[in-house]
Amino acid sequence: MKYGMKDIAKEAGVSLTTVSLVLNNKFIRISDKKKQEIKKIAKKMNYRPNSAAVSLSKQISYNIALIVPDISNPFFSELVKNVSTQLNINLYNTLLVNSDNSYKNEKKAIQNALSQGVDGILLVPSNELFSVDRSEVEHFISEIDKPFIFLNAYSDMNINYVNFDNIKGAEMATQELIDHHHQNIAFIKGKDKFVNANERYIGYQNVLSQNNIKLNENFVFEGDYTMKSGYKLAPKILKNNKITGIVSSNDLMLFGMIKWAKQNDFPVFEKLSMVGFDNNPYTEVLEHPLTTIDQDINEMALKSVKLLLEMISSNKKIKKEIIIKPYLIKRETVHDI
Repeated sequence: MKYGMKDIAKEAGVSLTTVSLVLNNKFIRISDKKKQEIKKIAKKMNYRPNSAAVSLSKQISYNIALIVPDISNPFFSELVKNVSTQLNINLYNTLLVNSDNSYKNEKKAIQNALSQGVDGILLVPSNELFSVDRSEVEHFISEIDKPFIFLNAYSDMNINYVNFDNIKGAEMATQELIDHHHQNIAFIKGKDKFVNANERYIGYQNVLSQNNIKLNENFVFEGDYTMKSGYKLAPKILKNNKITGIVSSNDLMLFGMIKWAKQNDFPVFEKLSMVGFDNNPYTEVLEHPLTTIDQDINEMALKSVKLLLEMISSNKKIKKEIIIKPYLIKRETVHDI
């Protein structure tokens, strides 16, 4: 049986107009609880608007493009899952594109999405986007005529974004080691201009300074957020006998370092304390589960989808920069010295 808005209105005990406004994400003076109830009923009834009719009459497709740099990275796959769930709750489809960390691919994906008539675009930008000519990027973005949001990245361009407090996260990670009496703390940073790399490095430096610990540049190492780069850095880090603790800009680089240590019979968990970043799902299955900074991916999904739908339904220009609080997840890789 095919259900319509009249059936939803009847079960929810509201008017047909109310159902229409809620499902089209238009402003209406009812509680968020009632809005969610209406959407749940619509989902239960498998209600879908007539896409062709809606597109013609309202220029709405109920399609959102979500572009990520590397779907094989567990952080991004988890983000995709959460964003898609939130869009589905709001009766939107997700058009997913993997950019392979390429600005050229991002441009192509955005152009294709616009030509297909999507209602909005969520872009998790590649590292490459921040390395190309800024004026070129600004010009391209200025021509996007649909609601557009950066996820997991800051920007001082005229772009709405939802990101985590990366400075605070790195501060929390570094302070955790200092609270366990570590002074010689190494830092594995992302490459210059990589997404969030500078902010995490600033957080590390801030806490060293606050604790009157001089920055030792010999304790700072640079990777590219991949497990492979952590593996390559491992000999340099692990052969420095002065280092007692490590903060890494992401979990994957620590995984690479741990892999090298295991292959070379280096007792890494006994010799060093470690704090990662991202709360990768695999952090819990290590021999010693990894202490790490959790970036609340579900909260990012909730707030980014809410903002995008607000932009779609509003007749006014909306400018928002949303920062999400990180959390320290204490496990088994930090110990006293």
